[in-house]
Amino acid sequence: MVDFFNSKELLIDGIGKLKSSKIPSPEIDARILLSYASNFHNTIYMHNNISISKKDKNKFYCFLDQRIHGKPVSRILGSRNFWKNNFLINKYTLDPRPDSEVIIDVLTKTCRNNSNHLQVLDLGSGSGCIGLSLIDEIKNASLLSVDVCKQSLEILDKNAKKLDLSKKLQFAKINWFENTWSQNIKIITQNDKLFSKNKFDIIVCNPPYIKSSDIEKLQAEVKNYDPLVSLDGGIDGCDSYRAIFKDLRELVAEDGVCFFEIGYDLLDNIKIILKEFNFNLIRVHKDYYGHNRVIEIN
Repeated sequence: MVDFFNSKELLIDGIGKLKSSKIPSPEIDARILLSYASNFHNTIYMHNNISISKKDKNKFYCFLDQRIHGKPVSRILGSRNFWKNNFLINKYTLDPRPDSEVIIDVLTKTCRNNSNHLQVLDLGSGSGCIGLSLIDEIKNASLLSVDVCKQSLEILDKNAKKLDLSKKLQFAKINWFENTWSQNIKIITQNDKLFSKNKFDIIVCNPPYIKSSDIEKLQAEVKNYDPLVSLDGGIDGCDSYRAIFKDLRELVAEDGVCFFEIGYDLLDNIKIILKEFNFNLIRVHKDYYGHNRVIEIN
């Protein structure tokens, strides 16, 4: 009875199964899934000659089956790489994407060497990938992360501990569709020693911005595995922007800046909302594909 299997043979078989099911990047996916199934710290490549136990082989084929049925690799692993770190995720958190790294890229270039203490607010924090990446780069900063979902905040807490950032973080369950949401944030800043004022130098947010009618048109990996609350922005995709901008002025420091991720086709609508609530559009930052992705406002 064979108890061990050759990694190269398993990879060839796994890649073939993924290709037959028209899964994108079958080679990369197979390598990652085999490495994860066998608890191998480095990625297993075709040239490696590694013995894989029967138990780990069975796990590999289980993962392949999940991938063939549309489950993203990140959801199978329960983690996703973002910026410079690996973040735990769960079914309540949005899967971090490179588009959101635009916020980190811009802010680290302007704030990394700032000698003043910076207070950062992350609205709709999810896994914490944006806020935690920021305070990991900006050493002299404290972070308040808020999210509507308790289970998301639990993952945020785990990621903060994993990255040794808990001492710079406070988090709370807050819903920006409730009338008192901004006041609840102020109460936190008044009672927590991490914060010396009740306004923030930097506010970041990746709100839901997909139009409700477009949800069904999304890739299966997105609509079936990302939480709906993190995707659905209402009829025109702008429900969250209206709710937040209505009270956001109370939370922005006089010389503070806000960075909001947007849908690539929402800029014109958002400009109207910004004008309604007296915000200045400083700059529009494009993502790696050249799409309008992040607005910088104050």
